[in-house]
Amino acid sequence: MELGKLIFIVAVVVIVLILILFPEARKLLSGFTRLFIKDMATTPEGAEAIYEEKIDQAQESYNKADNAYKIAAGKLSNAQKDLDRKRKRLINVEAECESLVKTNQIELKAEEREEILSDIRRVTGLVNAYKEATDAAKETQERCEKNLRSLKRESKEVVENMKVKKQLQEVYDDMDELKNVTATDKLLDSVRDKNRDLDAIVEGSKVVHNNKMSTKLEKAEAEAKKNNSNDYLNSLKKKYNK
Repeated sequence: MELGKLIFIVAVVVIVLILILFPEARKLLSGFTRLFIKDMATTPEGAEAIYEEKIDQAQESYNKADNAYKIAAGKLSNAQKDLDRKRKRLINVEAECESLVKTNQIELKAEEREEILSDIRRVTGLVNAYKEATDAAKETQERCEKNLRSLKRESKEVVENMKVKKQLQEVYDDMDELKNVTATDKLLDSVRDKNRDLDAIVEGSKVVHNNKMSTKLEKAEAEAKKNNSNDYLNSLKKKYNK
């Protein structure tokens, strides 16, 4: 035997022994099982599996009830046929008794008549009993069939509803995630703030530069040179009538 299989068998045996020897372990396992089933029932897949298990049980109950109904109905039918035959036989025997009364041979047929009457009473009791059993079996079969149909319909509605709601929940969760501020969003905000600060620094530097005395003097000198150049050009144009 392979080592892996041997270890698995030993582990199973140990677990079984623990469950047998320690009732607390059984309670703990039962608690974990209930929690697992409860958690399983919150998902569409888990709910579908639970419904399938319950539907299988309902199907088995229906099959048993249907089989019992068939057996009871069959026994009732056979008992009724037997009763009809005995009643017909009674009519024939009584007719024979009337024909034999003249020959003093009626004693044998009279005894047969009593036996037939006894059988009729017995079979009549069976017919009544089988009729009650058939009615009860029919009622049980119809109830099981109704329950089975109801479970199948409910399973389809509930599981489909859970699937749709789960999809909607995922959509809303995705939308919420889009609203959440991530680390990247925070870094991007820092970049934007820094960019605005740089714009302000540049604008401030520009204002400071323009307000400096040296900058004003440079602008005045440049303006004077421009004016002198323009005056020279204008005098040349007037001289040559341009």
